[in-house]
Amino acid sequence: MPKYFGENSRIRPYLVTCCSFLSLLSAVCIAASASLAGAEELPGLAVADFDFRDTSGEVRDQTAEHDARLEMFGISLRDGISDGEKTKLVTLPCQAQHCSANHIGLRTIAAQARKANVRYLLFGEIHKMSTLVGWVKFAMVDLNKNEPICDRFLTYRGDTDEAWRRAAKFTARDIVKYCLP
Repeated sequence: MPKYFGENSRIRPYLVTCCSFLSLLSAVCIAASASLAGAEELPGLAVADFDFRDTSGEVRDQTAEHDARLEMFGISLRDGISDGEKTKLVTLPCQAQHCSANHIGLRTIAAQARKANVRYLLFGEIHKMSTLVGWVKFAMVDLNKNEPICDRFLTYRGDTDEAWRRAAKFTARDIVKYCLP
């Protein structure tokens, strides 16, 4: 008759294997919960809609084109920033409409961002100086400290969908590299 609890027991190796598996499972669970807790602790970043200003003096009305490009710029910018692991992107309640500093005011946007528990707020403007030259001016503020942490001025060339798309991608890379903590 086999022994189940003695030195030459068949159960002891089984228990050791189970305990090793349970220890490994516990370690994995602890690591997973720590990484999830870290993800929850990422500071929130809200990206307000950018404003647009055209001082090129061109005769043809391009309002519809520029509105579409401005919307595409905002989407591309948010997509580029959300790829990072430094912050979590938070949508502001006002973004159902045009939610820009010049349109509804920076104080209103900041108040909405604070209510949404956002730490960083990004806002800016695209300025079309001419058919060939455009500027992207943006700033990021730390709402907890109530101070600016980044203020940049970038230029781009062209007034086409492709030029604006490239400007948005470049702006997103610049923000991730130089502005996010």
